[in-house]
Amino acid sequence: MRKVFLPASWETEKLFFEGDDYFGSLLSDMDSATESITMEMYIFEQDQVGELFADKLKHAAKRGIKVQLIVDGVGSYHFFDKFYGELLESGVEVRMYNPLPFYHPTFEDLSLWQKIRLLGVRLWHINKRNHRKITIIDEKILYTGSYNITSDHSARFNKNSWLDAGVRLTGDAVKFAVMYFKRTWKMKEYRTYRKQLKKQYKLNWKRMPLRLNTSIRMRMFMARDLKKRIKTSTSRVWITTPYFIPTRSFIKELARASRRGVDVRLLISAKTDVKIFNFLQYFYYPYLLKNKVKIFRYTARVLHAKNYIIDDWMILGTTNLNHRSLIHDLEVDTVIGNHDNKLMMAKHFTDECASVSVLTLEDLKKENIFTRFITTIIFIFRYWM
Repeated sequence: MRKVFLPASWETEKLFFEGDDYFGSLLSDMDSATESITMEMYIFEQDQVGELFADKLKHAAKRGIKVQLIVDGVGSYHFFDKFYGELLESGVEVRMYNPLPFYHPTFEDLSLWQKIRLLGVRLWHINKRNHRKITIIDEKILYTGSYNITSDHSARFNKNSWLDAGVRLTGDAVKFAVMYFKRTWKMKEYRTYRKQLKKQYKLNWKRMPLRLNTSIRMRMFMARDLKKRIKTSTSRVWITTPYFIPTRSFIKELARASRRGVDVRLLISAKTDVKIFNFLQYFYYPYLLKNKVKIFRYTARVLHAKNYIIDDWMILGTTNLNHRSLIHDLEVDTVIGNHDNKLMMAKHFTDECASVSVLTLEDLKKENIFTRFITTIIFIFRYWM
């Protein structure tokens, strides 16, 4: 059989801009699963939404579905207080990505040498987090975006639910996501699956519609590719990001694009769950504003979406424009290819910008000296943020 490239686009795409719609669709597809459910989640909270998904995973496992779940050791630190035991009893396989140094279910039972070794490994990897939000059903349906499993994203349980974006995807390209889930889960399973996939397809991660940064090589490529697209943009660079602390090279490319006439807009959040970013983000604003970059401050609720529109190329996912996403964490983004969905993303962006105020240099001058001082001090540690 002649091998072909794994498809570089999705068979179907469905966008979501409201958490309850996204969760409802995902829960429905989980109910219809016949073979497997795999989930890679930064935050799996012990709240109303968390209970819904924990119950769904337990029921799936009890009816014979293979269920595998990876949660992050920081984002889902309290997950093991309750959900871990319940899920294990139901047959769900659960793993924690890079737990904090002193976390271990049987830490007290370990030998002194085992404790020292465990602490050393954990401390070395403490700044490496799994920030992805991926659910794969029957290796055919993929959900991703900026939605964690938490009531923060649900208007049903939180009247001030966050502004996010997600997408439901189908097609053979989902197999690429399956392969890299297995790499995070267990390297042996990854190698076996990759070998099987290569019998049918040619694999080239650079052309895939799912952008992952699993290896250093992939991470460097994704960052360079995004920067290159900004550098060669001709009409627009519209970025939605809640945590805006990019490297200096990104800032310079945004300014250069604006100076050559590209419509450069940033939609950032005035409200944030990470208070320190209220200080950090202001460090770059004066330079960008002087270079005619438009900065829109979203004030209605917490803005948590991570969407990028560069000319006609569009992605959404988990990657923020900060050092943590670009250097440290595991991230995932998907390229939107459907024409109608591109129009929808662009309209959503312009609608949100039209409803908020534009930041000006005069606004920045109103910040007190103490705020500017704190901003400068905190900025020194941006590499870890």
